[in-house]
Amino acid sequence: MKNNLSRILTIIAIALVAVCSAPAPAAAQNAYNGRFTLPDDVRWAAALLPAGEYTFSLKSSVLPAQIVIHGPNGTSMVLTSISELKKGDASSSLTIQHRNGMRVVSDLYLAELGIDLRYAAPKLPHNEIAQGPGGTEQVLVAMATK
Repeated sequence: MKNNLSRILTIIAIALVAVCSAPAPAAAQNAYNGRFTLPDDVRWAAALLPAGEYTFSLKSSVLPAQIVIHGPNGTSMVLTSISELKKGDASSSLTIQHRNGMRVVSDLYLAELGIDLRYAAPKLPHNEIAQGPGGTEQVLVAMATK
């Protein structure tokens, strides 16, 4: 009986040492970290972002691409399922479209990764009528450094 108990305790001790000495899994690194400033309130997918300073992280450039946005009102998450490879001389930027009195993020171009992430505009209520032609504006995005 004592012999079996010794063996069990030895096995448990070896297993505990093995688990404790195993390296911890590496923290997942983001594909991109950036920052931008919104001069006006903007709708980005389901998130309503007030004017202000923001930081964001792109978790992975694989679809659906998930972006976590940190700003004045806390944290929001947006997803995209449309991505396009795009190389050019343009700087990283958010494209904001003016639609029916709203400012809406339509795409996020990340020059360093060479990708353009596209976002659908929110649907308008049935009783809302379109208000004239819309325009676009660009908000520069800076790659965040640690």
